[in-house]
Amino acid sequence: MLRFPLLGITLVCALLPAQDKATAYKNARLLPGGQPPIENGVLVVGGGKVLAIGGADTAIPAGAAVVDCAGKTITPGLVDASFRASNSADMNENGDEVTPHLRVLDTLDPDHRSFARARAAGVTAVHVMPGSRNVIGGLGCVVKTFGTDPRAMVLKEDASLRITMGSEPSQENRPIRGGGVDSIYYRRPTTRMGVVWEVRRAFFDAKAAMEQTAGAPPAAPNPGIEVLTRVLKGQLTAVTTARSEQDLRTALRIAAEFGYRTILEEAQDAHVVIDELVAAKTTVMLGAPSATVVAGSAGGDGADPRSATVRLLADRGIPFVITTGSNLQSLDLVREAMFAVRNGLSATRALDAITIEPARLLGIDQRTGSLAVGKDADFVVWSTDPLDPASVAESVHIDGLSVLALR
Repeated sequence: MLRFPLLGITLVCALLPAQDKATAYKNARLLPGGQPPIENGVLVVGGGKVLAIGGADTAIPAGAAVVDCAGKTITPGLVDASFRASNSADMNENGDEVTPHLRVLDTLDPDHRSFARARAAGVTAVHVMPGSRNVIGGLGCVVKTFGTDPRAMVLKEDASLRITMGSEPSQENRPIRGGGVDSIYYRRPTTRMGVVWEVRRAFFDAKAAMEQTAGAPPAAPNPGIEVLTRVLKGQLTAVTTARSEQDLRTALRIAAEFGYRTILEEAQDAHVVIDELVAAKTTVMLGAPSATVVAGSAGGDGADPRSATVRLLADRGIPFVITTGSNLQSLDLVREAMFAVRNGLSATRALDAITIEPARLLGIDQRTGSLAVGKDADFVVWSTDPLDPASVAESVHIDGLSVLALR
């Protein structure tokens, strides 16, 4: 349940007048997102929106506050398309294996330290999904990492349906100390076969509901079936978490069988199924690129992540974004983009993969993800190039409000 801390309200009320006043950031290197860089540029914001952006000759409104950003770089606020909002058990509903109608929005706490950490690293919008311990976990949402009103933080309520392949959904269905399942009180499934069948059965039921013959008595309302039907009709995108080669292939096969669109999340073995990804024209939410070098963060479910995967996706024209994902060892989002550059991705492509591309993927690009007139004033002033290991976010702005001090 979204709530808002009293201290945060007090601080924000004191800062709101400054948010409404026009402010011009000049002499900065601007990286607008999806557009060429602007050297010695000017960014003008006011009333929570971008008012102007351009070169040194861009007009600055009379009375605007002016901030000299010589030597600094300004980018759009970063967008993390797969964000771990907390480690709370509230993210995984254990009452059933298939819970498509549950909304992660109902459990988010905007005062959680994960949001403060994201803001400090320049992340202004995140896509949060239910946990990955259910076969079908529920509906994800897109929120800003800060807001003067919790309701205003929400950019998209029903952004995705999370499906998880592999062994993870069956892990808590097994005896803690090993051995065989010997009690009816263990949940099902307990194997990959069972996980896949739960997905297939759920979509069988949804498809049957869609094909109900005219004149037949109406079926009893079923919120879960209604959500799955939206996926089958192309009204809601499924995000399938899959890491290993076999699970990636299964995710693509099930989506093709039932005719729905799926995005692949984590996808550590994407380098193995690259031809299948090209043929399926699917998009990849790539898990943390640093996983290939950070100790103890090897791929799950038997996956074998490779540092060259991100470059291979780019070379083959497969749409992708970079995320922090579910890896507990993942670095800040900008550092993950930096690792992608070290592994051969261009700096421009890496920055787009954490700004405008995830915004487009999530359907929020009309408001954020790039710097353009009329968009929300979500931006970051970096001490130098953001992909420089020494760079830090000196100020982070959401709707024009400086939020680094609002912890």
